[in-house]
Amino acid sequence: MKKILLLLTFFSLLLSANNKKITLQLNWLNQFQFAGYYIAKEKGFYNDVGLDVEIKEFTSTTNLVDDIKTNKADFAVGRSSLLVERENGEDVVALGAIFQESPLMLLVRKDANINSVQDLRNKKVMITPDAVFSASLLAMLSANNLKNSDYIVQKHSFDINDLIVGKTDAMASYLSNEPIVLKDKDIDYKIFHPSDYGFHFYSDILFTSSKFIKNNPKITKDFYEASIRGWEYAFKNKTEAAELIYKKYNTQNKSYIHLIKEGEILERLAYSYNEGIGYLDKNKLENIYNVFKLFGLVKEEINIDEFIYDENPRKMMTIEISKRDQKLTMFFILSLIVVFLLIIYFLNKSRRIKELLHIVINSTDDLIFYKDNKFRYLGCNKSFEKFCGKKESEIIGKNDFDIFEKEYAQLSYEKDKEVLSKNKLLVNNEWAKIENSNILLQTKKVPFKYKKSKNEGILGISRDITELHEVYQKLKKQAYRDELTSVFNRKAYNERIEEKFDLYNRYKSKFCMAMYDIDDFKVINDTYGHDVGDKVLVEMTKEIKDNIRKTDLIFRVGGEEFVIIFPKTLIDEAYVVTEKIREAVSKMNMVNNKKITISIGITEVKDNDTPTSIYERIDKLMYVSKHSGKNQTSKD
Repeated sequence: MKKILLLLTFFSLLLSANNKKITLQLNWLNQFQFAGYYIAKEKGFYNDVGLDVEIKEFTSTTNLVDDIKTNKADFAVGRSSLLVERENGEDVVALGAIFQESPLMLLVRKDANINSVQDLRNKKVMITPDAVFSASLLAMLSANNLKNSDYIVQKHSFDINDLIVGKTDAMASYLSNEPIVLKDKDIDYKIFHPSDYGFHFYSDILFTSSKFIKNNPKITKDFYEASIRGWEYAFKNKTEAAELIYKKYNTQNKSYIHLIKEGEILERLAYSYNEGIGYLDKNKLENIYNVFKLFGLVKEEINIDEFIYDENPRKMMTIEISKRDQKLTMFFILSLIVVFLLIIYFLNKSRRIKELLHIVINSTDDLIFYKDNKFRYLGCNKSFEKFCGKKESEIIGKNDFDIFEKEYAQLSYEKDKEVLSKNKLLVNNEWAKIENSNILLQTKKVPFKYKKSKNEGILGISRDITELHEVYQKLKKQAYRDELTSVFNRKAYNERIEEKFDLYNRYKSKFCMAMYDIDDFKVINDTYGHDVGDKVLVEMTKEIKDNIRKTDLIFRVGGEEFVIIFPKTLIDEAYVVTEKIREAVSKMNMVNNKKITISIGITEVKDNDTPTSIYERIDKLMYVSKHSGKNQTSKD
């Protein structure tokens, strides 16, 4: 047996020796700010893709861009100032931004009576002389009408005690560091963050060179994806990540609790806009570049697209409309305006031109109609005739109550009154039935003069947007659903948990949360392949959905980690359900008679809870189940 273990160890070391050695250079000292990379290394995510990664801590002689240029490092962590480096001719390409908002801000003591940025006038401000690094802070000060001469710039000591004892009035600090120290010392403070004034900067941008990407496309992609995987794991398991840093990467001698708090703050910055870890937005980068331009740090334009790594997930996969769809929408709006203008123009022309008008308006699928000031129809086009199932001669002189069902007619009547009373264009979407099918109409109504401008009636145009609505709903579903299991994703979780806390804080509407994780899922993937692993996730999810109520919500928040929210449920009831789920999963035969189990943590919402605290609690409880033998449920 010992010989077998020695052989296995030997082969493991042999495989590790064959991994491609690469170097990642950090832009500061070891702390939770880099947790994702430590996790990817220690949990074997880099090893899984054949990489042996050396993580180098920042030193006083480190020059990030030079290290990439001279091959001292293959990848590095930089800031938004990489845009300036790019304009200066440096070959830098951003793979992804770990933090969607920079943690850099100005920190003041609450008892300093500095209640606004303007109050910093004639005050001592400890800020780095590096304008590129401090651009977001300088922009915030400038936006509040403060020039460099309006405050006393001090050389940054990086010692929070200088703020505590009053050697400075304001200090450039990180949200994830100095405020934690002040809070631990029971010192009240106030923060001035550039994002509160419209200056949104990225932080901790993972980058390399285009030359390295061209020569090593697979290594770049594998390293980037493994790093993102590490970050996702680190934020979902902050206590575990903090423990790893505390034991192995704690060159600053930070406390375990401090590291956990740091992780909680950084998670919020990483998911500031509900985007995935690493997301880069071209428009945001252009805005940052404009700030640099404002301070004279850059002059020439650069190609932002070339600055962003091709594999960065820059998908417009939210409820927002993509640029292509924006153009289509704009075309849709403009076409309606053109039709309106044509109708109004022709209605005021001679009989011959009015005949031409009928040709124009009858060639469109849009429903066009016009009414007098008593809301009786004066005319319509062929599409409207088809919609009503009547000829124009049967429609003229009638009102909506004569033609449509009461509910639809009443809605139309109310909108007609509103158009005339407000004397302006009104737009509304309404469902209607035509040929036994429900369609969604977008209707625009505007006042218009008739009978030689003596009276004012209604001109209306309706367009069938049912298909557009269905596409929108499909996009919405995709944006909030996990592609593999079809349950809600992390983005949906972030929104729903806020809703649950809103209900709880207002009405004390109790709910419970459970987190479960597949035991030894990595072994399943490594032994049977990822296709089998995906099959396990899909089949298990179906089984679990069959064991919960329709009102219960299930989310895939990580690779093999899921969260269930039980609305209006107490802990004992939820515990019974989770035990039922656990037992049902353990009886499933998904992989060659191999027993697959899950570990669960479950808790009930408590007073003073937040979305972060309750997530942390179930994460820790699940961790207890893991370390107590797995296939267990731990509750609090």
